[in-house]
Amino acid sequence: MAKLMNSKSTPSAPANICLFDTPPSQVAFNKGKWMTFSPSNAVDSEGPYTFNIYDSAHFFQLNKTYLSFKLRLKDVEKTEHEGNKVAQEISCTNFIGATFFNQVKLSFNNVMVYDSDYYAYKSYIQTLFGENLETKEGLLSAAGWMDGGEKRKLEEDRDLDIYAPLLLEPFQTERLLIPHINIQLTLYRNRDAFCLLSTADTKAQLVVSDLKLHMRAIDVVSSATIAMENRLRTTPAQYPFTVTKGKIIGIPEGRFEMPFSTLYHDIIPRRIIVGLLSPDVSTTTDPLNFGHYNISEIQLDAGGTMYPPQPILTDFENKNYAHAFARFYDELGCVTNNSCPKITYKMFRDGFTFFVFNLSPLDSSNSWELVQSGSTQLLMRFKNKTPAGGLNVLVLSQFDGEYTIDGFRNVTVNTQH
Repeated sequence: MAKLMNSKSTPSAPANICLFDTPPSQVAFNKGKWMTFSPSNAVDSEGPYTFNIYDSAHFFQLNKTYLSFKLRLKDVEKTEHEGNKVAQEISCTNFIGATFFNQVKLSFNNVMVYDSDYYAYKSYIQTLFGENLETKEGLLSAAGWMDGGEKRKLEEDRDLDIYAPLLLEPFQTERLLIPHINIQLTLYRNRDAFCLLSTADTKAQLVVSDLKLHMRAIDVVSSATIAMENRLRTTPAQYPFTVTKGKIIGIPEGRFEMPFSTLYHDIIPRRIIVGLLSPDVSTTTDPLNFGHYNISEIQLDAGGTMYPPQPILTDFENKNYAHAFARFYDELGCVTNNSCPKITYKMFRDGFTFFVFNLSPLDSSNSWELVQSGSTQLLMRFKNKTPAGGLNVLVLSQFDGEYTIDGFRNVTVNTQH
């Protein structure tokens, strides 16, 4: 006779046999709608661009915030070819809907909530690591995402239509932003040398037009709104998020190593992502090409603990970097959550060389970590001398953070760094 594995186990049945169960009813929301906002200043090719959403009576679903705009070229050089003048072929940087911007500032009620420096690198890496192939080839193709070396051509007489998510960490939440919050967004664009790709130097310029902000507003039933306002009198609304800080460290040319370089003196991050870039930003080089540059050894010292205990050793010239490749996936949590960035062993050495250090006890934890103090240092060594012009080391560090809003709409920001 069959029996329970453990007497404390609760008997259950799969959903496909529960033929008489009635699903729960959603009673808190009346309806949802999209709202579109225009910049409060003139849109030109220089920027910055500012959006002000004043004292809205709506709840906003922040993780459904998008930017739309159009791009086209001007002043494109033309060359003679078989008696005809042919325009120079120019394409845009990958994921141009996000990489077009270098910095995004977010304020609630005139309180700075987030200043996203290195927004182009953050949004590209977040999408590369965090989104599946179907999303990249589907929705994000409207934002200019391209895989497999594909390039999206730009022209003088035709607009490139872009619709891209706004990838700010405070917006990556399921919690609705309460009403009567003045939202201010300021976006600073990247220079043309970063946004354009060509086989030769060009004086062509990008022209942006029809810039709009799209936000999802939710109409909450009055009884739920009143109950929330009563609760806000004693307890503020809490919005936890992950703070990603960017830092670029320069390594001079002709060096075999970067000695332990101090990243932070105070709080130890949850996770650190390291990539190497050429300091030369021009239309003839891909600014999102993270090369290996014959790095041979890398290790992190966080509060006196070495990550990993023995340095990661690589030999990219002889295609020996299995340890680094496996740790890249494991430290991202891909092994436990089955969410992988689809970077192959070959791709890892051809423009997708990243080193990830997870300093949290569990990579699958959704809770805050204990705040640990100490210095964080990075060590790197190279098989060959660093190239002419040197290298830039991009370091993205993740910390826990939150902002709270009370009944008087006072905004308080609490971050570790």
